[in-house]
This record gives sequence, structure tokens and C-alpha cells, in this order.
Amino acid sequence: MKRTATKKILLVQGGLGDSVGPVLEQHGYRVAWVRSAKNAIAFFEKDTPALVIIDVPSVKVSAERLCLSIRRLRQDVPVIMIGAEPHLSTNGSSGTPTPPTSLVTPTCADAYLQRPLQLRRLLLRVDKMMPEGQALELRCGDLVFRPAEGVLRKRVDELYLNPKLSKLLQLFMQQPGEVLTRKFLMQQVWDTSYLGDTRTLDVHIRWLREAIEDDPTDPIYLRTVRRQGYRFETPRFRKS
Repeated sequence: MKRTATKKILLVQGGLGDSVGPVLEQHGYRVAWVRSAKNAIAFFEKDTPALVIIDVPSVKVSAERLCLSIRRLRQDVPVIMIGAEPHLSTNGSSGTPTPPTSLVTPTCADAYLQRPLQLRRLLLRVDKMMPEGQALELRCGDLVFRPAEGVLRKRVDELYLNPKLSKLLQLFMQQPGEVLTRKFLMQQVWDTSYLGDTRTLDVHIRWLREAIEDDPTDPIYLRTVRRQGYRFETPRFRKS
């Protein structure tokens, strides 16, 4: 799976490990990784990222202050903050809970995700906030898909997908090897959790298979997972 982009995501992540950066890169994003607020500002002085992610607890200085500094440099760059795991500490011997000091209120950031972090939620948020045109292409096997335009190229053939099919294919191609439930797909594409009648989803899955598969009756890419949902596969992820 490959996604090409014109600008990078700037990830500010210090001492909490390297969980976020590799996941973003695995899903096709280009990531510029810095470990301090000072290096983040230095990056902005020579380049402008498409989006900034600040891992709040791992930044030694105030993450809010860093966010405000970024705003002074570029107002139009979206910022996501990843916060600390919510908890309450006790006040001395009284045992009275006090608010945690490590949490940051999202007064500056465009989005705020709590720890423990759900990586799928982060990826969906990043994709939604990336400026239009930055994520240019998704690639898998013989398929090349440009979500912003709804253009699918399969070898030498080029198709235009309607908005619902484009959203479905984008969800599948960004999460290869993962089972996407019918409920999840209905929520993301049709903005509903109602599962009383999923014929619309069934029809769109059939249409999507007709677009991407050589033989829609024996799909290679888009596989049905019985009683769960669907899984998009590449040869590397394919399971028997």
C-alpha cells in the first residue's frame, strides 16, 4: 500500500516511544518526526507541514505554548493533540481527588485525542483533517486510487467512482487486512448506525467489486468475513 503526498505530517513525540510515527508511515503518510518543541519550530522555519500532531505528555515544555507558537507561524496548519491517560491524583493525606495536571484542554488544537490512544480513531481523524489534495494516491496491486477526485485506475482502465463508492474504497485501502464491520461502514459512509436494512451497503459492495475485481464473484481484494463484515486484502495480507 502506498500513498504519495506533497507535504509531510510533523509529529512532535518525545519520550513516550515510537508508536504513532510508524503507524502513520505504514498507512502511507510521509512523516517528519521531531522530539522537542525547539526542533518543531526549527522545522517550521524551513518548511510547512500539512498537519501537526503533538504528543502532549512526551513534550517537555507546555504543549499549549508550542501550539500557540505554531499558530503564530502558520494559522492554516491543522493541529492534533494526543493527551495523557485521564486519571485523578489524591491530595495528600486527605485522599481528596484533584484534577490531573498533565491534561491539556484543546483551546489551541483543532482536535484532541485522549490516551489510551485508539490508532484507528487517530487515522480517521488525520485523514479527515489533511488538506485537500495532500493525499494524492492510494496504491495496491493493480489499483491506483485518487480519493479527492474519485478516480480509480486499474492497469490501463480508468473509472470515476461516485462519492459513496469513493469513501468505501478509501476506507478499505487505508486499512488493509483489517475487518471493517457493516456497522462501521454504515456509520462512516451513510452516517447511520441503523442495520435494519443494509441492502444499500450490499449493492455498493457489489458495485465496488465490479470496479476493482477481475472476477467479482471470486474477489481477490474485497473479501467477505462471515457474520462480521469485509476485509480488503493485498497478497501480503491475504488469508485462507
